[in-house]
Amino acid sequence: MYRPAYYQQLSKRMGAMSVREKYDIDRHDERLKTLRLLTTLLAIFYFSYTLVDIYLLPDIALRSLLLRGLVMLPLTFFLFAYYKRSVSIRRKELAAVLVISLSAVVWCAILLGSENERVLSYFYAGLVFLMVLTIVLTPPFEQSLYSSLFVFACLYSSIWFLSGSTSFYVINHLSLGVPVLVLTLMANYRFSAESLRLYLENVSVEQLREELAARNEELERISHIDPLTGLTNRRGLTRYADDLQQHPNAQRCIAAMLIDVDHFKAFNDFYGHSEGDNCLRDVANAIRDACKAEDMVCRFGGEEFLVLRSDIHSSASEILALAEDIRVKVMELAIPHQPTQEMQVTISVGVCVASVVTNTELGTLIKAADAALYEAKRQGRNRVRLNSHPDHDSDLAQLSVGNINPAL
Repeated sequence: MYRPAYYQQLSKRMGAMSVREKYDIDRHDERLKTLRLLTTLLAIFYFSYTLVDIYLLPDIALRSLLLRGLVMLPLTFFLFAYYKRSVSIRRKELAAVLVISLSAVVWCAILLGSENERVLSYFYAGLVFLMVLTIVLTPPFEQSLYSSLFVFACLYSSIWFLSGSTSFYVINHLSLGVPVLVLTLMANYRFSAESLRLYLENVSVEQLREELAARNEELERISHIDPLTGLTNRRGLTRYADDLQQHPNAQRCIAAMLIDVDHFKAFNDFYGHSEGDNCLRDVANAIRDACKAEDMVCRFGGEEFLVLRSDIHSSASEILALAEDIRVKVMELAIPHQPTQEMQVTISVGVCVASVVTNTELGTLIKAADAALYEAKRQGRNRVRLNSHPDHDSDLAQLSVGNINPAL
């Protein structure tokens, strides 16, 4: 069965709900605000026409006052009360459509009580109800269609009982009424379809924007990750240093731990680069497991790793214990390394702890840890050394994270 594009779109799914349900939920507040305003204006317009009834058709003055006041006025108050209920906007719009349709019935009942010859001219005003139900209130098309057909049937059932009505008069009235019915329904359909189209476009744009933001966030995250080990890379380290510089804390202690895999070139030459990559991944995992989640753990160079701990309470003894724990964990991996005396992969660790609040000083701290690492290697490797007095001479003061040479 053929269904217009408007209804096809409404019946599609958007996650756990249909487009119709999502459309009604997302636009509830906007549509309710407009609905209240239009209902207020239409009520003023409708009840002010009591004066027009009395002026044009004096013989139905009492009938107009009673029907408008006793039937439509309470229904109007009920309608505004219904707007406050926690129901869908489509039901609130349907309630407005029903009240307006009933107001057309009441208006016809008022005019049927008149014997005045001017009632035939005044009855043309009934076509206004069709315009209200289509292009003024602009309810969903299906509500507009059924209510317009109902009002149209009401008008042209009542027209035969008007005082002085003839077939010629009815035909003349229909010559205006039919085009009004058809054209206003066409306008309502176009408005409904266009509103839905714009809504779906906005939803699509918003979804694309969210997807783009998520992908950008993921790309930003990936750009700070070393693809081999999954640790932070030098770019991530630079961002960490920038953050320290932007949020200085005079009481903050920064511990720098520079770790190097001993005799790694010999390992690559003997076992091959593929096994070398596996070795680096295993060492990286051991380092990460030993550290806290908030520690900065990064791959600093080819076989070098850097651990930074920013903590008010950090002490040299605590950091030395962590470094020793990492060294032992790497030993426990028992990765074979035949070209060495230990016959397994080991690491050397240089440590430095200081109060650091700027990027330049962080670079100096890492340089001091690098010096401690060099000393550990000079003393035979597979050990931890502490540099507790970082050099702050003018040359080191110019260093930053970005320009420290990771190679020994």
